[in-house]
This record gives sequence, C-alpha cells and structure tokens, in this order.
Amino acid sequence: PAAHNGLVGGSNPSGPTGTPMLAALLVPEAIQPASGLQRRWGRHVIVTLAGVAIAALAILALRHIAREVTLGHLLAALRAVPTPRLLAAAGLTALSYLILTGYDWLALVHLGYRLPLRTVATAAFASFTMSHTLGLTALTGGSVRYRLYTRVGVRPRDIIVIVALCGWTFWLGIVLAAGAGLVLEPGITVVSNLIPPGFDRFAGAVLLAGAGAYLLFASLFRREFSVLGLRLTLPGVRLTMAQLVVGALDLSAAAAALYVLLPVPGAPSLLMVIVIYAVAMIAGALSHAPGGIGVFEAVVLLMMPRAAPGAVLAALLLFRLFYTLVPFLLGLLVLARAEIDVLRRRRALPAGVPPCGATYPTALPD
Repeated sequence: PAAHNGLVGGSNPSGPTGTPMLAALLVPEAIQPASGLQRRWGRHVIVTLAGVAIAALAILALRHIAREVTLGHLLAALRAVPTPRLLAAAGLTALSYLILTGYDWLALVHLGYRLPLRTVATAAFASFTMSHTLGLTALTGGSVRYRLYTRVGVRPRDIIVIVALCGWTFWLGIVLAAGAGLVLEPGITVVSNLIPPGFDRFAGAVLLAGAGAYLLFASLFRREFSVLGLRLTLPGVRLTMAQLVVGALDLSAAAAALYVLLPVPGAPSLLMVIVIYAVAMIAGALSHAPGGIGVFEAVVLLMMPRAAPGAVLAALLLFRLFYTLVPFLLGLLVLARAEIDVLRRRRALPAGVPPCGATYPTALPD
C-alpha cells in the first residue's frame, strides 16, 4: 500500500464518533460544500435524536430495575465479591487495554508507518482511556492521537484514517465475537419470550457470514475510493483477518472482566456474557452517552433476568471502576508524562532548532 497525496485506510469509525467533524477540524480540504454540510447536518440531527431516545428509554428501564435494589443490598453485593475475582477482573482489563494497542498498530501498518511499540502503546492507551470515559471518540481519542502521533512524523490527514480504522476494528470484533457466541452457545431466548427458538443460532450464523463476506470483499476490492475528498483503500486480507481477531479478543477480554465479577447463581455463561456485552456496547454507542453510561448498565440488567439485580449492579459498578475510572486516571498520567518529556526536550535544544519527536517513523513516500 502506498500513500498517494492522500490516505490509505478503512472506512467507518467506532460508533457515532463523527469522523466528518474530525476531518473538518484536522484537514481543511475535507470540509464539504454548504449543500453537503446541510444534508449531513440533517442526518446528524436524526441520529442524535435517536440516540437521545435510546438513552432515555434505557435510563427509565434502569430506574425501574433499580427500584428493587436497596443501598444495603448493593453494598452487601460489593462486599461479597471475592478478592481473587477482583484480581482476575483487573488482569483481564489490563489484557483488554494491551490488545487495544493492536488497533493502532494495524492502522499504522496499513498506512505504511513503522513506529516503536512504546509510541504506539502510549498513544493507543491514552486515546482509548479518554474516549471510553468522555465519549465523542473522534474528538477525544482523535485529539490525543493527533497530539502524540504528529510529534513523530505522522501526517494529520493520516490520523483521520487511524481513528476510522480503529473504530472499524472494534465493529469487526463485535460481529465476530457475538456471532461465535450465539452459534456456540445460544441462550438469548431466555431474555424474552418474543424471540423464537433457534433465532440466536440463526443470528450468529448471519453475523459470521457477514464477517466472512467482508473478508472476501476486502481481498477482492483493491481499488481506491474517495471519502470526504480523501483517497482510500481497504486493508488487504491479512490485515482484515488481524482486525477481526484483535477486535474479537479485545471484546472477549473486556466481557470476561465483567463475567468474573458477576454473581455465581443466575449468571449466564462466559460466551453468553460476551454476546450481552456486545449488545450493550452497541446500544451505548448508539445512545451517544459518554462511555454509554446508564445505557450499557440497563441492557446488561435486562439481559440477565435470572441473576439478582443488586449483585449485577454491584458487578457493573466494579467493572466501571476497573475498566473506565482507573484507566482514565492512568491515561491522564501517561499524557502528563508525554507532555513533560516534550517540554524537557524543547528546553534541551539549542536556540533556533525546531522541536521534534525523538523517534521518526519509516513511512512510504508520497
């Protein structure tokens, strides 16, 4: 793949992350004409209203479920979680964030960059911790990547595609993990009597078939296409397979972190928790709520009718602590350390020498 006065990359970002807005912020050439902006504005309004409706319904459902749970029940459930399970949740969370480095690594490889693993891991961890907590992935995670990657020679235009490819890896992982979970261990019908028997295996087969069809399409469609005035190509078959595996492993590790915190009586199997986690993540992304807060919890509670609501709420609170709050604080420290390092290098440079990153990538020339 060669960057040719533009970009080489994928398409859709993670959830409703607003890549067009990021493109307009980072790349003036990507700004659309007035008529195109008006049409996009209308679509954004519709999507936003739909997200608000999803969030409102989820919050109402969460309030209804929470009426059955007292503060005493919740505190008792928190104290009942064994220490080994807490340590396992922390370890699985760390594994999930380690796998997230693969999102950025694959995107950079597709664009032709060869950056040190430490640089990629720092940018990936800092950006994902910000976007997981604050939402607006393209603005928060994209801004962090812009700050860190441009220092080591990555072009601003390429950062748009990095954000998009990371999001696309996330969606591919959801499709593969949820599809495999539904096929290997169906059980979603326990949530509602309205779901006909056998629907779960059928839905899983459709998801797996979709992943296979996209893999075939990515291997055959090697032409450039234009998005927002930027020339793109899809990753090849090997990188697409890597996207599927990395996304599925990340989702599975995060879902496993929630699984080990759930109460033993009434909790579904690990494969079923992976499916529930995927559905909750989709609902949270569509709601536009920062981190899907409220929506994610409501979906998980609704899809675990056999488990005690208080114990599930306690598990969700602990999961938020491990997966969102602690990494967010660590991400702030990582960003602070990166800024301090840059400041030190600037002070060490002779007068008149422009500051730059300590490491430069090897990228294919235009």
